[in-house]
Amino acid sequence: MLYTAEKLDAEYKAFYTLTVSAIDQGNAGTRKQSSAKVKINVMDTNDNDPLFDPPEDVVWVDENEPAGTSVTRVTARDKDSGENAYISYSIVNLNPVPFEIDHFSGVIRTTTVLDYESMRREYILRIRASDWGLPYRRQTEIQLKIRVRDVNDNRPQFEKVDCSGNVQRYVSIGTEIITLSAIDFDAGSIISYRMISGNEDGCFALDTTSGVLSVTCDLGDVKVSEREINVTATDGTHFSDNVRVLIRLVNGKKNLGSPERVLADGIGSFLCRDTGVARRLTEVLAAAEKNNNMLGRTGQQEEFAMMPSRYGENVHVPEFIDFPLELKVNESVPLGTSLAKIRARDRDLGYNGKLVYGISDGDHDSVFRLDPDTGELKVIGYLDRERESDYLLNISVYDLVASFRITENAHNGTAFFRVNATDADLGENAKVTYSMVTDTDDFAVDPITGVLTVASGLDRERQEVYELKIRATDGGGKYSDKPPLSSDALVRVTIDDENDNAPAFALSSYTVKVREDIPIGSVVAIVSATDPDVGQGGEVRYSLVGGGDGGEGIFSVDRLSGTIRTVEPLDFEERQIHSLTVRARDKGTPSLSTETSVIIEVVDVNENLHAPVFEDFVIAASVRENPAYRNSGHYRQSNGRRSSRR
Repeated sequence: MLYTAEKLDAEYKAFYTLTVSAIDQGNAGTRKQSSAKVKINVMDTNDNDPLFDPPEDVVWVDENEPAGTSVTRVTARDKDSGENAYISYSIVNLNPVPFEIDHFSGVIRTTTVLDYESMRREYILRIRASDWGLPYRRQTEIQLKIRVRDVNDNRPQFEKVDCSGNVQRYVSIGTEIITLSAIDFDAGSIISYRMISGNEDGCFALDTTSGVLSVTCDLGDVKVSEREINVTATDGTHFSDNVRVLIRLVNGKKNLGSPERVLADGIGSFLCRDTGVARRLTEVLAAAEKNNNMLGRTGQQEEFAMMPSRYGENVHVPEFIDFPLELKVNESVPLGTSLAKIRARDRDLGYNGKLVYGISDGDHDSVFRLDPDTGELKVIGYLDRERESDYLLNISVYDLVASFRITENAHNGTAFFRVNATDADLGENAKVTYSMVTDTDDFAVDPITGVLTVASGLDRERQEVYELKIRATDGGGKYSDKPPLSSDALVRVTIDDENDNAPAFALSSYTVKVREDIPIGSVVAIVSATDPDVGQGGEVRYSLVGGGDGGEGIFSVDRLSGTIRTVEPLDFEERQIHSLTVRARDKGTPSLSTETSVIIEVVDVNENLHAPVFEDFVIAASVRENPAYRNSGHYRQSNGRRSSRR
């Protein structure tokens, strides 16, 4: 009977050739034997999982590539043979992703056109490799991070076009007459402006960075009274459609009436047509925010910029220009009379430079209205000098992005800001209610007071910046056919980090085996802990703590890397198991820590310190050739004495 002496492994050796001898039991001199070769094939069983080749940390794919574009290829190998080594691939995400994988080649392709501006910018795919083995299939999974790379695929678009207005001839050189602003939906795009035509005499200059059009000559010497300047904007690759600016030079101040939309003016006024690009940018950002927040809801982390950096830096405060300190008005002026136009400017570019005007105090009779877009102050109620001879109005101007910071552990119900909107209508039409347009469960707005509060637990590690879109809606439409009117404002909330996360070890416990003869200073194990907090709250330090073998001085741990080394020799005969307790502590205030156990098994090594010794060892012997049966022989013992035996 042929038996196995140890475990067989087809992956190590799949074929053996053995020589088996059969010997009879005859006398020593007459024994006969025969030999035969036995060939053994070790049949494979499905005892190995597929193993992925290490993938890239991050795979990038450009937006706008057609559906079916190859992104990357994953490969896995199986040490088994036959069908046990055949591998098929699949994507096993719980939520739909715009990618597919070839089941046999492992090539990952897009299933739709990706858009950096409106879709998710990072995907984490769960890739599964399964063999075809029997009686059951073995499988392995990995996570693959795919990020969408922004491509400069959007042209700059002007916020306002078809501008026309009057400019006084007496304005001084350097006077700013209008600001042309363009928006590019691509992240990081730097827009520059240039004049295409209409400035042949060089009487106007256009700031290439800010889009401010200013006077550079004495307009009193210009013969023509009207000119058309065409301006374009470029991001370095794409050019916008030209915007037309019609400038009429006038000798005296000319009453322009009360236009509904006035862009900006420098000793003059301009009418422009709003393209709605700012509103579309808001919608795109809101859609991108919603799509990218899905990562947090599925427990996956991501890096996501809320809006292009060009519009994400709100560093300048609005400032008034030539603010009127006193206005006189006749009490009999008709309703709708324009008293003045408040002018202000904000040197921030794009979205952060949009201004909103409002009367914050003093209009206790509700007889005035300040247009929130143009800054035009009008009379909307009947004035009575005998009842009120003067009004002290407080005028406020602010940009569209109010910014606040709150700590991530703020309690539910914590109030941090109050939005305020006014409506110059009367009765039900003037009742303003507030609502949250942004899709979030973390904040809420009181529909009556406009107070913003924390609605659920905040976590900076989940989301650090919020762009909250608040809508103010009047009560119109209840008693008339006119629909209710609304206005939106943005509030940026930044979550400040607190040291609320203890370090977390990669494993709950570690078990390693080491030989007893390893030299001092050898690496035994490496423990690793991470802390998602920022700053010192995320810096982790390691130490051995009391209890177990922490104080015996046999091992040490590197405080920065978590590497455990020997500092004394190991001895299996003295101790076979060492139990260590390793602590990971962050440097935050208060400091948080976590502990894990490290079990070290010492493997015995045959030191071979002493050779075997025979008590009566024969080192030589002699015998005559062809001896008769029972003839004597001689041998010499290890003690040097000569002996004979029959």
